[in-house]
Amino acid sequence: MTQVAAGATAAPEMQMSPERAKQVVRMTKSIRQHFPELAQVQDAQLIYSTWRSFKRIDQTNDSDYQTMADVFFHEFDRHLLNYQFSKAGEDEVVKHRFFAILTELLQ
Repeated sequence: MTQVAAGATAAPEMQMSPERAKQVVRMTKSIRQHFPELAQVQDAQLIYSTWRSFKRIDQTNDSDYQTMADVFFHEFDRHLLNYQFSKAGEDEVVKHRFFAILTELLQ
């Protein structure tokens, strides 16, 4: 019974192609460099949120850089920072920062 309960709360396994894995690693490193607000976030959490963002992007038909930046913003603001960016009114500034990282990474 204990094993079942423990397994039920575990994070889903991150499955991705080798190409996507490289993008997740590169994006995570870039986020780490450009977002000092995330300095206290553990690497595993940052990688997981980056993967979740890309997973959500892969599930949509619209994958322009602006939409992608919105997905990253919402994932990080909601799940890692408990709406810290939104509460500070920094939505557009932070989305622009994600947009810049994505255009550099994916071109």
